[in-house]
Amino acid sequence: MRLSIALILACATATIDFPYLISAEEPAATPSDHDKVVDFDQRDLMTFSIASLLIMIAAGGGIGGGGVLVPTYIFVLGFAPQYAIPLSNATILGSSIANILFNVRKRHPDADRPLIDWDIMLVMEPVTIAGALVGSFINVLSPPWLICIMLVVLLTATAVKSYKKGFKMYNKETEAMESASKHIISEEYDQYGLVKEPGEVLKQGLVNVAYKGLDMENPLELAMEHKNHTLYQILYNERSTSLWKVLMMFFVTGGMLSLTIMKGGGHINPLNITCGSMNYWIITLAALPLVLGVSIIARNHLVKVWRQKAECGFRYVEGDVEWNETNTIKYPLICSIAGLCAGMFGIGGGIVKGPLMLEMGVRPEVCSATSATMILFTSSAATASYLLFDSLNPHYGIIVFTLGFCNTLIGQKALNVMVKKYGRSSIIILLIATIVAMSAVAMGLESGGTIIDLFSGKSSPAKSICGSGGAE
Repeated sequence: MRLSIALILACATATIDFPYLISAEEPAATPSDHDKVVDFDQRDLMTFSIASLLIMIAAGGGIGGGGVLVPTYIFVLGFAPQYAIPLSNATILGSSIANILFNVRKRHPDADRPLIDWDIMLVMEPVTIAGALVGSFINVLSPPWLICIMLVVLLTATAVKSYKKGFKMYNKETEAMESASKHIISEEYDQYGLVKEPGEVLKQGLVNVAYKGLDMENPLELAMEHKNHTLYQILYNERSTSLWKVLMMFFVTGGMLSLTIMKGGGHINPLNITCGSMNYWIITLAALPLVLGVSIIARNHLVKVWRQKAECGFRYVEGDVEWNETNTIKYPLICSIAGLCAGMFGIGGGIVKGPLMLEMGVRPEVCSATSATMILFTSSAATASYLLFDSLNPHYGIIVFTLGFCNTLIGQKALNVMVKKYGRSSIIILLIATIVAMSAVAMGLESGGTIIDLFSGKSSPAKSICGSGGAE
């Protein structure tokens, strides 16, 4: 029965990144960690308060926040890593469900299409999984001190780059506001001759600047007027999400979760697979043709649509990615490297996917919504697998799931108000950078013991593929 429920949960909402492996040496798990009941004592309340704050900060960036939640559950709550990681996944699952409810009906600010970009998901998610699969094995075979150093360097460099991008966009927005305020003196009075509020004047000026010189006619009507049927069809199809793209993500979900179950773990081993056996490696490596097959299908489709757009004079808006022959190779390769880092360093994929999309030039709003949707796929399937393998404490799991859901709604609402009030999308980028920076500090503290062991001359125990636990 439990197996059926978990499979339904995963296939209804998710796709899965290959389970990441913990980089540092894990302390022995306390038997009570799995069955511990919530007492709402000082430690519990402190944990829930810190987690709530972190969730609200992470909500706007759409990158989950596992890099700060896992250390919180380890250091504050006192859980062993192999139980703290499933709790983090349950928290992020609640958060991602709230995000999808918040974003699913939103429209792109400059085009008649959904805010969530499923083309980016089809390109990014499968190859990220493939990279994470390889990275997870590198993680196991590498010295913990090396993983620790490289992890902190990666997160720090990513945070610095994201901050630079955020401040650059902030300054650009400031210049646009100043430019707008200089050209709207004649509009400082409303229809009754009363002085407008400064914010209202500034907002109106920004709108005028933003749309200056753009063709504001209905693009569908324009395409039909010029009898450009190909352009009309493309624009019409983009107005809604294609069902087959969603189904492709479900296919990856079901396939990866099925392979995880077939390999077995905990009390579940349906095929009686022994870790390290020939069957184990066949099932493990079967993930590669699965995700690569989906990637090839996605690439062929995107290149075909790109050619049609080029022929009919399709007009791209700011932040659009042109999926030509080059980009459909270059960006997936970069995404696979991002997945490699995620698997190698034992961090969630969202923390590398969000900044990566920003580097691709994707608008912050689209980046946040798309990243949050990918995390829904990842976290739901991972949480289902943790339920199957008895790694998730159900008592704390329900509470942190609820915290993730409620605090994300609060954080998203507050962010939307701030972005709308101040007209600054750069806030989203700065939030992403903040979470990455906090993750660098938190993950560094979590795995810093390996550096101490290195300088003290204490050797780390030998590790093997079958000797480490999984982590999201």
